[in-house]
Amino acid sequence: MSKGNYVTNVAAAISGYEGFNSNHPDAPALYKSSMIFITMYLAFILLFAYGAASLSYNYNVAIGTSGELTLVYSVLAFFFSSFYYIYYALFLNPLQRRSRRR
Repeated sequence: MSKGNYVTNVAAAISGYEGFNSNHPDAPALYKSSMIFITMYLAFILLFAYGAASLSYNYNVAIGTSGELTLVYSVLAFFFSSFYYIYYALFLNPLQRRSRRR
């Protein structure tokens, strides 16, 4: 296949005259494996967000925050989990607080 023919075929497909034809024998397997990968990625993202929400909920219950506010903080931590983990590690983590010796 020459470059001119290839460019003509791409231009025809983009303009809508004819579509791309995939006659590659691995096309269904590639589609299936990519769907498995995307599903695993989404499951990891949900698990990551759930962990942040759970951490926020447990922390706020431990310090005595009201129930409604605890749920609001948990929902915010779920949607902004990447930021919440950093915030928790730097400011809220009770294991990193120095004990006062008197």
